[in-house]
Amino acid sequence: MVLNELERTVLSEVSREEAWRHVEWFTAAGEKLSGTPANEKSVDYVLKSLDGYGVRATAPEFQAWLDFPHLFDTQMKVTFPFEKTIEAMALAQIASTSADGIEAELIYVGGGGLADYAGKNANGKIVMVDFDRPPARPWKNYVAGMLKGAIGLVVIDYPAPVRVFNRGTVKSVWGNPTPDSVGEIGKIPCVNITQEDGAYLKGLLEKGPVKVWLKAFGERGWARTRQPNASLGRGPEFVLLGSHMDAWGAAGSCNAVGVASTLETARVMSGHLPELRRGVELLWFQGHETGIMTGSTWYVDTYWDWLRAGCAAYLNNDTPCMAGTTDYKVDCDPLLVDFVYDTVKELAEEDGLPIRPKKRYLPNKTGDQSFLGIGIPSVRVLTVFPEEIEKVTPGLGWWYHSDKDTLDKMDPDTLLAANRAQMLVILRLCTRPVVPYRVAEIARWATESLGDLAKRSGKALDIMDLVEKAEKLREEAALLDEATAKLNERSSTGKGIKAERLRPVNEGLLSISRSLAPVLYTLHGRYEQDHYGAEYIRPVPVLQPISELASLNQDTPGYKELRTKLVRARNMVSDALGEASWATRHTTEVADKT
Repeated sequence: MVLNELERTVLSEVSREEAWRHVEWFTAAGEKLSGTPANEKSVDYVLKSLDGYGVRATAPEFQAWLDFPHLFDTQMKVTFPFEKTIEAMALAQIASTSADGIEAELIYVGGGGLADYAGKNANGKIVMVDFDRPPARPWKNYVAGMLKGAIGLVVIDYPAPVRVFNRGTVKSVWGNPTPDSVGEIGKIPCVNITQEDGAYLKGLLEKGPVKVWLKAFGERGWARTRQPNASLGRGPEFVLLGSHMDAWGAAGSCNAVGVASTLETARVMSGHLPELRRGVELLWFQGHETGIMTGSTWYVDTYWDWLRAGCAAYLNNDTPCMAGTTDYKVDCDPLLVDFVYDTVKELAEEDGLPIRPKKRYLPNKTGDQSFLGIGIPSVRVLTVFPEEIEKVTPGLGWWYHSDKDTLDKMDPDTLLAANRAQMLVILRLCTRPVVPYRVAEIARWATESLGDLAKRSGKALDIMDLVEKAEKLREEAALLDEATAKLNERSSTGKGIKAERLRPVNEGLLSISRSLAPVLYTLHGRYEQDHYGAEYIRPVPVLQPISELASLNQDTPGYKELRTKLVRARNMVSDALGEASWATRHTTEVADKT
């Protein structure tokens, strides 16, 4: 692909200064958690900015399950083999202790994933884990409190050059709770401590048993909040760009840059609506931090029919850059990875910037990834640190979710680079006559994933027929990809095709994504949400227990029960592949006749 005149015009309009002005405002506003006055002022700022750009916007109010932890009322101390005070901070969405606190033996379990508990008994104890090792913090909490019987959790923060606390949430239930899930929220009190104090406690544990006492409080429940959104050129198909606006600490890199970037997209794209074939939906999500994705999940639940019918892609605009990030990176659903990667690579080459190689897609239940179940392909374009720096820089920076996430952690030049790349991707998604899915790529991904599961299963459950179905889908999809590429080429050479004639082709492509994604990327399916950071989110999650089945004695009740469950999961996957195969053949026929 080569940049055309429209693309060069749009990229030239992306403003370094305008986006940075927003970053400065949001960073100065500091902590702005949903449901607080600071957040309400931020909502008004977004609406006023959009109005100044001539973009019509609303901020519907909804009820979100939020939490307001008593950060600075937290207390912790070693009580055995001697007394020593440990500075700690309460995390959000925890179960509060009584006024007397809790006391128990402390054990260290590394990252706090299921495998880290091997040979260790956490029942009735307080567990200590490292934040900078997987899994995600909410899943650490779920494993400790729900699965292993711990009565408390202590999280050791990132290594940092100064004493700093990374604020955060331990709620593993995604979005607002239901009667079935509310009991899983915050079963135990959880606090975080500095890397320095964590190292001290690890050293103490090496010498013998350690007991600790801690006291922590939080206030959680339902609260009102407003969520800004704007529509540009709404049509039967559209692209969604979302950034969370509620934020911890000074909130510079997480997420003033994302909020500012989405505003800049609104400003630039609003001037080119006549050239767009698809609309752009812009959202500033609430309840991302203390509620865990309540805003994006509420949006999915509330606008389900419209999203299912027309949303071609979701771009997650969370921490798109930081100061010193020079490499472009693309995280993308297989359906769009070739298109998005080629687009960003073209810009990277033109601007003389490096781009990370493509990596195999892995489902990711973090950030505002609330759209996997509905079957909307996910895209993320950002700039990251060079690999040599990334090796010594933890996660999103040692300043993540702290008062140290200040303006110096970002710069306007990296923001401009990230904005230009994301803007070009959105523009191309909105101007291609046919949605630029590569169905053969997701079929290849499914074939490889199912092939791996078949090897792990051995003779416990034969799923080679699923591998063959996925391979057949790949062969059929190659014909569809060829047909849609020709349609896009015909339009680019001046032989335009009316949108109403292309609509059935685009509908067919979206239906393929809607059929495959729920079984390829989720455990709980189309209408529910998986746990935040859950270890079970691997390719084709419903079949992941196949490894466990292969290790069990076939004569045991456990084997027979699990095999029954997996046979039903196999049928679910088979149906999804069959539906996608039919839609692929049908859409190819339609495309060939268009």
